[in-house]
Amino acid sequence: MPEPVVQQTLQRAPPPPPSRLKVAATVLFHSTCAISVTLISKSALNGVELPVSLLALQTTVQVILLTAIGRPLGWIRFRRPLSVVPPPHPQPHRPPLLSLLVLTWSPSQAWKAIFPLCCARLVGILAKTLCLAAVNASFYQIARGLLLPFTLLLSYLILRPRPTNPPLSLAGCAVIMLGFGTGMVTDIRKMLTSYKGLFLGVGSSFTTAVESVVVKKFLGKGDEGMWQLVWMSSTMQLALYAPILLLSGETDALAATTPAVFSQFVRAAVMTGFASFLLTLATFLQIAVTSPTTHMIVTAARGVAQSALAVIILGESVTAGRIWSMACILGGSTIYGVGKDRLRETKEAERGGYRAVASGEPDVELGEKK
Repeated sequence: MPEPVVQQTLQRAPPPPPSRLKVAATVLFHSTCAISVTLISKSALNGVELPVSLLALQTTVQVILLTAIGRPLGWIRFRRPLSVVPPPHPQPHRPPLLSLLVLTWSPSQAWKAIFPLCCARLVGILAKTLCLAAVNASFYQIARGLLLPFTLLLSYLILRPRPTNPPLSLAGCAVIMLGFGTGMVTDIRKMLTSYKGLFLGVGSSFTTAVESVVVKKFLGKGDEGMWQLVWMSSTMQLALYAPILLLSGETDALAATTPAVFSQFVRAAVMTGFASFLLTLATFLQIAVTSPTTHMIVTAARGVAQSALAVIILGESVTAGRIWSMACILGGSTIYGVGKDRLRETKEAERGGYRAVASGEPDVELGEKK
């Protein structure tokens, strides 16, 4: 075989699929981090309902960890934020050499460009935390059951080219919506969840779907990697938390808390910040090694495990309506994932070779981190 043909064959050789042990370990790591973030956050909010303060402390811990770990590993760069440029207009009154030395600091276009991403992430995480504060942790997955339907709808309306969803996946999405509807109706009738929880659950699902679509649109634009985007948007979020804290009135509530309660709250916030950092890492790892079916089944099963642990650890109640709803969400997620996997296998068979969901181009419909 001629050498060019051999090189071309080697270049087209598909990468080997990840081992079952690697997939299992990654899924377990991701699920443990996600459940830890939710349960610890709910425990902190049960002690004192300060969702904005909790998020501000969490984000601070995340930025510190990202900076301390990401910088030495090359995940993030500090030289992107500011750039030195020559003066925009000539300055004839200055000596030529001095004119060359006059430099102007200007904000990098990268910071301006990702500001919409920062806002989308901020609104999404605020809505998720407010929803968690309003409902039981065992009901959190059900309250946010419209996340996948909203993501599919927004992806179809906004993204180009439009994502393809086979009929089987759409049927799974309908089953998920059925689980959300029955779960909400039974919980509200039994007064286990308020209309506030319903509103925040729907709003949280929508804002997270918007965040997923915005992240998808930002991928591939510019030379910023995912870690750089996370670090820059998190850093900007810290500046935005200050006015939000003042508008929310939580500063007065913080001042009124006892030292013991405040200390416990800060410890929980630091723990969730650390767990959120690990969750970000776990999300990148899971996207790289799992298929849509695995991801959707794991996400739904994680919700079941989270509900069970909330009942055991936080003493929350479990009802037949919640069990039925979780079964619908688990089954619908499985059906959706199988449909997407079959579609992906068909496309890959045409191109040839195994291909995992690459970290540089995650499926926008796979769900979210928390």
